[in-house]
Amino acid sequence: MTASDLGLAASLACSAAFYVVTGVVVINRRRPSPPSLPATSDLGPESPAVANLLVNGGRLTPDAVPATLLDLAARHLVKIEETEPGIYTCRLSTGPEQTLTPYEGQVLDLLRARAVDGVVPAKALTAGPTDQARGWIKNFNRRVVEEADRAGICEPRWPPGVLALLGGLSLVAFLLAAFSGNEAEKLDVPQLIAIAVSLLTFVVMSRAFPDGTQVVTPAGLPSQARWLALRRYLHNDELFAGLPPTAVAVRDRYIAYGAALGAATAAVRAMPMGAESDRWAWTRYGGQWRQVRVSYPGSSWPPAWGYSPAQAAWLALRVGAIGLFWFWLTSKILPHVTFTTQQDQVGRLLSFGILLINLAALVALVCALWLLVAAMLGMVGATEVTGEAIRLRQLPGGSGVRCYLAVYRGTGDHVRAWVVSPEHYATLNEYEIVTVSVAALLGRVRSVRRAVDPAVGQSNAAPGAARP
Repeated sequence: MTASDLGLAASLACSAAFYVVTGVVVINRRRPSPPSLPATSDLGPESPAVANLLVNGGRLTPDAVPATLLDLAARHLVKIEETEPGIYTCRLSTGPEQTLTPYEGQVLDLLRARAVDGVVPAKALTAGPTDQARGWIKNFNRRVVEEADRAGICEPRWPPGVLALLGGLSLVAFLLAAFSGNEAEKLDVPQLIAIAVSLLTFVVMSRAFPDGTQVVTPAGLPSQARWLALRRYLHNDELFAGLPPTAVAVRDRYIAYGAALGAATAAVRAMPMGAESDRWAWTRYGGQWRQVRVSYPGSSWPPAWGYSPAQAAWLALRVGAIGLFWFWLTSKILPHVTFTTQQDQVGRLLSFGILLINLAALVALVCALWLLVAAMLGMVGATEVTGEAIRLRQLPGGSGVRCYLAVYRGTGDHVRAWVVSPEHYATLNEYEIVTVSVAALLGRVRSVRRAVDPAVGQSNAAPGAARP
């Protein structure tokens, strides 16, 4: 056995050791199950943010931030007011200072930075642009985790020593694979396999061992069980999920803990504090609260998503012309293409490339035909849809920023956002009921008008009927 063979064998052995250690660690460090307790209204000493960490098995969710704000309101450091139906503001208290945790102080500092004359509209409660908000939330989460770790109820799921060992095995496996092999300057199959396996270890490590992952300790399991019991209690209250944030004046800290435990959905939605997810939205449109996943297609797939019919037709002509030219050219050459064993390597590669170009040109022709049909259908008519505008987002796309509108129709748990013009986008508000006319295959909104919630309309049509 040569030195290169020994190096490749050692690389594969290091990769195998990585996967063995990973399996053992994942099994031994799996999240423990807390004891099951009956539903109870008892609170605990932990803050809402720490309660959020516990009920989610050592993972913080975005609800921890608005839950902290609602807790500050319940403790009279902030007053939440409803200035108009569904429109809320936060008024900073002028009372005596209280002892706050670092993450509670971080939320209060954000309110003070956004306040004008001591008042902050709920819609202004953002942590800044996307990158700045991401850093703000990361700092908030770190402080919550530090408090839970100091209390001994949580700990890092992956010990630093284990992560160092796995990282070392991955690095050694890659180095051995990269610098081993035959004396020729080209890579052979065994070396390629060893390199691929070693690179896969880096992918597995980044996916299986994310930074900051926590696990509830045995000392924290009773607290976790108590908060899970409170969550069951709050979920059993049919009215609790629809309570507004101003309900802290009556329900006190229960609203804050309900927000942290995922039970006070209306209060969280009204006070997102920049923690509201682009990809998930809470809605009660259709009769009951549910969480809906939102996707934002780009213009490449589905093809020409968000294009106007004229843009789609022009794109179809360009793609079709290019595809037709290359399909015609390669079709002329294909009869002379062979894949015999007598061909040299360059000839086989050229033949294979011509075949690929021919297939790609055929795909381009099919896409052009689809775009042309979509453009024609978009020109002659559009589909009208009525629902709740659960997400309005401006995201990078194409040569600039694209405006997206996601409308939930009351059924299902997934919504594909449509592209809307900046003029229409400026007139819209999240969570209002709208009727849109959309070119369905292109995902382009042609017109928008406000509509009436069917549930509200029925309530108004039947005097004395209870509104949902």
